[in-house]
Amino acid sequence: MKLTILGGAGMRTPLLIQGLFKHDDVTFDEIVLFDSDKERLYVMGEISKYIVNQQINPCKLIFTTDIREAIYGSDFIYSAIRVGKEESRVNDEKMSLKYGVLGQETTGPGGFAMALRTIPVMLEYSHIISELAPNAWLLNFTNPAGLITQALINYGPHKKVIGICDAHAGIKNAIGKFLKVPHTELQANYFGLNHLGWVHSVLVNGEEKLPEILDNIERLRNISHIFSFFDAELIRDMGMLPNEYLYYFYYQEIAAKNIINANETRGEQIVNLNHSLLNQLSKLVNEGKIEEAIKNYHQTLEARSSTYMSRETSGDIHNVYEKEEKVDITFEEEGYEGLALNVIKSIVNNKQQVLTLNVPNNGTIWHMNHDDIVEVPCLVNKNGYFPLSIGEVPNISMSLIKPVKTYERYTVEAAVKGDYNAAINALTVHPLVPSFSVAKKIMDEYLIVHKEFLPQF
Repeated sequence: MKLTILGGAGMRTPLLIQGLFKHDDVTFDEIVLFDSDKERLYVMGEISKYIVNQQINPCKLIFTTDIREAIYGSDFIYSAIRVGKEESRVNDEKMSLKYGVLGQETTGPGGFAMALRTIPVMLEYSHIISELAPNAWLLNFTNPAGLITQALINYGPHKKVIGICDAHAGIKNAIGKFLKVPHTELQANYFGLNHLGWVHSVLVNGEEKLPEILDNIERLRNISHIFSFFDAELIRDMGMLPNEYLYYFYYQEIAAKNIINANETRGEQIVNLNHSLLNQLSKLVNEGKIEEAIKNYHQTLEARSSTYMSRETSGDIHNVYEKEEKVDITFEEEGYEGLALNVIKSIVNNKQQVLTLNVPNNGTIWHMNHDDIVEVPCLVNKNGYFPLSIGEVPNISMSLIKPVKTYERYTVEAAVKGDYNAAINALTVHPLVPSFSVAKKIMDEYLIVHKEFLPQF
């Protein structure tokens, strides 16, 4: 069985490779790392190759800048590309902040700009996959995951696509820690769009536990950083548990102000961390000191995780990491690598699992189009994915889902057709952009700063 990783020079690639060997119920004969950045691919490739060779049952691992060689004959294709690299993310965030609009990688104008750059490239890959690996499953982690999946389903010839985000696993594990219940005995029912969703039911042995959680929300906030972003009053009033990215919608002026006051965006923070790490890794890899390189790699990733959302929240939530309760229960696999492995295991071994994925709606959520990509629980097995019915959702949720889905559709149209008016419409209808005039200013700046990545315009 062959696995191809698009974006193989990404910082998380070694984590993914490690995750693939955690269990022996899925094995690969060949893993191929693809990236257009030859130098960075060599560094991440050598580290990944070392990790593979340390396993009891190692497989063949190669890395290449030839997309056709990478894709040919693949069974699974994992996509986590970043067109324009981290430096473009910095521009995405800073351009919108000039106008007081939140700058964030996937939400609002930041996600919009990333999608405009990325969709044409992913559609090109879709054509190659359709030609050279027509039976492969494409697991799309490329951000913004739901939006990219929308473009692939609507315009790409290859339809075996699953959009994936690991945020739900984090929520489920936080609930499990609170209830002291292992993940296998817990069902956290979730609905929404990628980075815009809510848990509306929590079942243990068929008993609804959400009221108990809401009655004790202060404790949940104290033991899990995910919910510490939100006021207890807000969560109780909604009667649901929010995805952490809803912080940007419910506290948008606070988040934007905090980032501006920090004088550094998350993108700039990541660029500084990554540049320093890559310089160290490159030197160590070229000297053959792979073990030391891996140690430095893990230390830097821990630093990245510990500063997650620190700019947007003024760092207030990070005391929660220190006082999170330690509970002896089993957690659902987290991280991109954990969720990828879960999907692959379900399909290869016909393991019947319910996983939260980004897939076409097909009536799952009422009052939405059949081809709208939504993030919902799906039964996954050897025949693919089967979304579980949600039905009607609360107005407080639909009031955000509808405009954000409209924004996503306009964004896909703009990216595919190079349609300037569709791009302006996308930003204008987004809840985080205050007006048409601001939308036009942001778009015009993106066209200048990202000119080389937006030839369709």
